[in-house]
Amino acid sequence: MSLRNGLLLFAALAAGAYLVQRQLNAHHDGAFVSGEIDPDADEVPTDALRAFAAGVQARDVVMYSTTECVYCGQAKGWLAGNGFAFTECNMSVERRCEDEFRSYGAQGTPFLVVRGRQMRDGFDAHQFLRILKQTSGGKA
Repeated sequence: MSLRNGLLLFAALAAGAYLVQRQLNAHHDGAFVSGEIDPDADEVPTDALRAFAAGVQARDVVMYSTTECVYCGQAKGWLAGNGFAFTECNMSVERRCEDEFRSYGAQGTPFLVVRGRQMRDGFDAHQFLRILKQTSGGKA
């Protein structure tokens, strides 16, 4: 077998393994069970995540941010990209937001309050989903 054919075979096998793993992840029992999501799963199917997000209202999630915060932009992108409604309170724009942020004793951004529970260490998708699940009896 030539080196070129060997590389082509390796690439085909790697692509096949990737597709099989992706398919397994998409239907992993831990990620989507009877209409509920597993916040600790490595990957949650997009349709399951969007269905879960549909039950979240903008008032349920408040994100305190600043205009120049890169991590805030990443968190907003994840939330919006997965269909989660949220309210942004930009401290660079509204003094009220900064006052509220300080009243929580918060230190850094993004700082989220999810159904009354504070996410003090920035945005973490697993923690975010856990809080939503815990505060809604398992459904958003």
